[in-house]
Amino acid sequence: MNKILLYLTILAGVAIFGACNLNESPEFNDAEAFVAFGGNSFSAEETAEVLKVPVRLTSLGNLSTTVTFEVIDSTAVAGRDYELSGGASVLNFDGSDPVQYIEIDIIPHEGVFTGDRVFGIILKSAGDINLGSNDTTYVTILDIDHPLSAILGTYTAVGTSYFNGTEAWTVTITKDPEGDVSKVWITNLVVGGSSPSTPLYGVVNEEKTELKIPVAQTIATSTSYPSILFEGFYGPDGATEIPEGGSVTGLIEEGIIAIQDEIGSHVYDASSASVGWYNIFQADVVLTKN
Repeated sequence: MNKILLYLTILAGVAIFGACNLNESPEFNDAEAFVAFGGNSFSAEETAEVLKVPVRLTSLGNLSTTVTFEVIDSTAVAGRDYELSGGASVLNFDGSDPVQYIEIDIIPHEGVFTGDRVFGIILKSAGDINLGSNDTTYVTILDIDHPLSAILGTYTAVGTSYFNGTEAWTVTITKDPEGDVSKVWITNLVVGGSSPSTPLYGVVNEEKTELKIPVAQTIATSTSYPSILFEGFYGPDGATEIPEGGSVTGLIEEGIIAIQDEIGSHVYDASSASVGWYNIFQADVVLTKN
């Protein structure tokens, strides 16, 4: 009798196990489908004519729905700086393409400095489908008439290091994000230093002939040493350090910025005690615009 019961138990187990196909995937549904922007910010130059802002419907079953959105003016104003192509604040997803585009017609103001201008777009509804967390995006219309546009961009820097001899590296100069048209931000002025997260700033005179870069700016940090400061000197022998509050001078010509002082990066520890030099260049560093 016990053998019969054991046999029946084994058969039942085999039957139950056989009913479970281990190759079957779990069955999902689209309850978690959502609609969201393809990024939280977009930008285009004022001469771009049209900017397409992507909106994605993420689902398993190629769902269809209608999405409504709202455009919000900020420093950019509808009718003056941009217009919504077609005028309708609606996107239709018919299941054939998971990505649709909000098309923006950009109105140029060439020859007039307006500064960069920004507006927002907010997804309002998507029918029975969820709105994703990325339901708001910001569009920046980039002005091409910045007063300092002639010196903005990337440069090839060449200079003589006291440690390494002649070196060549890339320097980037960008406009001030706060809109100060006399200020620029400089990345990698001293090779190996001044990362994008810790750029140096400089001020350009009204005649646009000189770039003054204040010394004692933090150009890098590390786990070993909290601060690496930008330093400068008066003489070619490096004997006289430019005091805090002073500036290194760059002479601006067409496509060229010639640094007039010795420059370097000076490493300090947590107690602000000098650890040593990261690099020092003679007063012969020249930046040539690419």
